[in-house]
Formats: sequence, structure tokens, C-alpha cells
Amino acid sequence: EIDNFLLPATLHQDMLIPGRPGRAVSVLTGETWEREQPLTGAGENWSYSRRYGCNTLNASVNLLLYRTGYAGFFDLANDSGTGNFSGFRSGCTPNMIPADGVLSALDYTRTCTCSYGLQTSLAMIHMPDDPNIEFWTRYDSALPDPRGHGVNFGAPGRRVDVAGSGLTWHDRPGSHRRHASAIKEANGSIPWVLSSMLEADSKQTIRIDDVVAGSHTLRLHFAELDPQAAPGDRVFHVLVNGESVIENLDVTTAADGPFRGLVHEFKVETDGTIALELEPAEGSRLTPIINGLEVLDK
Repeated sequence: EIDNFLLPATLHQDMLIPGRPGRAVSVLTGETWEREQPLTGAGENWSYSRRYGCNTLNASVNLLLYRTGYAGFFDLANDSGTGNFSGFRSGCTPNMIPADGVLSALDYTRTCTCSYGLQTSLAMIHMPDDPNIEFWTRYDSALPDPRGHGVNFGAPGRRVDVAGSGLTWHDRPGSHRRHASAIKEANGSIPWVLSSMLEADSKQTIRIDDVVAGSHTLRLHFAELDPQAAPGDRVFHVLVNGESVIENLDVTTAADGPFRGLVHEFKVETDGTIALELEPAEGSRLTPIINGLEVLDK
């Protein structure tokens, strides 16, 4: 018997997941299921988020499926957080069936009075390499891994680079966002990272705290998202922990136009904090920008 556990629930291997957000438990011990924090080794309760919706959970090895307004999912393979399949309604009983790499969603509208755009049955397959498909998730409780993670400025949520490094990218406020398909050439970056950016008011310092002390690789991602920006309009300097790493960076010129990626990579030593300074060059008409950064433990 497990005290104070929310039923009905879904069994995922030896993890019992409640039908409403709450503590998950081990079916072997009854203890609360925890996610270990890599820096401190401390545990935090595993959880997922969902909004309104009246159905129970369905699951496969890789997906947790439920209604959260629209149809929703949690990518268990990458611990991604909650995302939505927008436009159609998930049923009052589980009607999304994952099997053999296909997610089938059967029409569930025979008695439905909710207003949803699509009244249909459909099937979906996983296509992580298609740059025209964007899927973002929400996961407020997942802290950035201090051994290595990405920061995506202006993105709508959290995302895992499934098709590449496997790195988890976390969102921070930004100022511009376009669809990833607007990026003409990634040039070693990732289209969905380049498609949003932070434009500084003037000089700006970005702090990355709680990084494992020692040597890291820092990768900075840039793309000009202002189609009117001409060569020489936006020129700036980049400093890391007080040391100059790039002088007179003109992203439009270096990348051969707007909507084209540019990556700069450096080795940095840190005591647990990385301070990235963006400083406009004298005479620059526009202020500095950055689209994303990666902290890599190597």
C-alpha cells in the first residue's frame, strides 16, 4: 500500500506515475521517485505538468500521453517536459495509442461539446531531423545540468537536441523569434537555436551560474534576424569572465547575410560562474545580439 498516491496511475517499467501531477513512486519500494541533480547529488521529486483535461494517462517506453488542454505528451526518453499536439482534442478516456514507432490518435468527438479545431483521426511518426517541425516543451522544475547545457535566448520553451549532441537547451528571455525554416544556412549551428535571439539594450552581461568548476568549452551562436541589417550596422565586442575573446564582431558580414548562422568556440576556466559581456563597438548603429550558447564539459 502506498499512502497519499493519486490514482489511476500508469506503470512505466518500475516507476508508477500518477494520473495527475504529483509524486511518482517505485513499485518495488513505494518510495518517491527522484531525479538526481548532477552537481550536488541531491534528489528532487520527479514530476510532470499538465493543465486541464479529463482523461487518464497512456504510456509507451518513450512517451507519456495525456490531455493537457490539447493532446499532450512527455518525452520520457529525454526527460523533456510537457509538450502539446495542438489542434485536436485528446479523449476523455485515453485515445492516443503508441505502438511500433507510430502514434495513433483515434477520433473522440462523438459526445464532445468542447471547441477544438480538428475533428479527425490521425497517426504521427517521429521526425527529429526535419527543420520545418518545431516542438517545444515546458519543464520549470528541470535545472540546467552544470556539466553541460544550452541556453536558447527568446525560445518558447525547453528542447533537447535529439538529432545531434543530445544536449538539453533551456529558454531565457529574448527579443526576436522566427520559425526555424527562416534560417538559410546553419553553418555548424542549429536552425531552431538561431531562429530566436536577444538584442541587448546597449552593453549587457549574461551570467551562467552553478557550472562545475574547471575547464569548459563555450560555444556562442549568432544569426542576424533583422532583414534590414546591413554590413557594418551591428558591430560589437565579446568578453568572457573579463577577457576579450572577439573584437569587432559583425555577424551579418561574417555569416554572409542575415538568417545565416555563425559559431565561435573558446576554452574557458571557471570557478562555477561564466560571465559573458556583449559590448557595442564605437559607432555601431545597432546593439549586440546573441542567439544561443552552449557550456560543454570538455
